[in-house]
Amino acid sequence: MTKPSQTIEHETQHTVSLILPHLAGVASLLDVGCGGGWVAARLAERAALAVSTVDIGDFRAVPTPDFHIFDGVRLPFADKSIDVVLFSFVLHHVADELKPLLIAEAKRVCRKRILVIEDTPATWFDRWASQRHGEAFRRKIRSRERFGFLDREQWMRLFSLLGLRALRADKLSRWCRSIWQPFARTAFVLDVPWYVPTACLA
Repeated sequence: MTKPSQTIEHETQHTVSLILPHLAGVASLLDVGCGGGWVAARLAERAALAVSTVDIGDFRAVPTPDFHIFDGVRLPFADKSIDVVLFSFVLHHVADELKPLLIAEAKRVCRKRILVIEDTPATWFDRWASQRHGEAFRRKIRSRERFGFLDREQWMRLFSLLGLRALRADKLSRWCRSIWQPFARTAFVLDVPWYVPTACLA
């Protein structure tokens, strides 16, 4: 495996430490917007589960298991086929009008829970820095779509509207990643209700 920089290694270890406690009894995980692939690759090494990865392009610095390029909305997996769906610092890059659609897709393919780790701006500085970060990514992917960073309460309202119950919404330390990025962040654990398709009730 390619050796990550010290910063990437620290951030990867921290993200993985947030995820591992929620993988008991889990057989499969989908990392949506896997980016460089560091988190997915580390999870595949450390946890006894099948890891799948998707992104809108191939930005991987390391190989990841079962990688797919997707259109940014429709996940190429069957209904209730994945135990856990992970969004790790990715939903803020999704166009605002597509955020509910992508989360609904995660709910469709997920059997147990959705993990969302996000920047959740709480001050003017958070919002300013988040905007600059988001604009840089939009330039990278050559997109002019409107995007936005939601705060903790806005995410909670959106999850509720989509029928997802927050089991946890843990505020993370501003210093949990890089000292150069002391931003407000939250780790959400969302319960995915099981459903029976209407056709099966006839």
